[in-house]
Amino acid sequence: LTPVRVECKGEVKEEKKEEVKVTVKVEEKKCSCGGGGCGGGCGGCCCHHHHHCKCAPPPPPPPPPPPPAPSNIRIYPCFQVIEKYDVVESEWHPTMKDYTADKLWQLHVYLPNVAKDKVIVDILGSVLVVHGEGVFHTHCGMWPEHIEHCCDCTRKEPTCFCKKFALPANCKILESRVEFEKEVLVVRIQRG
Repeated sequence: LTPVRVECKGEVKEEKKEEVKVTVKVEEKKCSCGGGGCGGGCGGCCCHHHHHCKCAPPPPPPPPPPPPAPSNIRIYPCFQVIEKYDVVESEWHPTMKDYTADKLWQLHVYLPNVAKDKVIVDILGSVLVVHGEGVFHTHCGMWPEHIEHCCDCTRKEPTCFCKKFALPANCKILESRVEFEKEVLVVRIQRG
């Protein structure tokens, strides 16, 4: 029993308990596929997990594929995507030496008396390009990497340079690392 209170303009007219009946109608959704899913017939249809069923919701679309990795990037002095350009190598360039191993490719560029902001390293597809402004010395040669270069050349001229290197297969260009310490620029690219 449910208590019922009848009020009229703020005055209680009558209070009593009445029996209230509530009817809830539930509609069964009939399967339009004719059943035959798991239990046979509409009563046993489990369309919610049979994607071939006509009355089941369509499966969600597959996620879009990831965008392709950029193939033209600047890796030094900052990491950014760039437009491809034509590479014209210069006659002169600083001393450079590349090393290839199973898991790593390295390039050492010897840049005596060169400011860090005067050098750029780009990757254009399968080619690494080092360019910028170097200092031309009359006797520029190889010296150990761990020794800081000191020289008393009589001729030191700022000279633009550009040199490219073909990268070996399986280089992970997005994992490139560049360091410029003690007049030596070192590029390291993982392979795998």
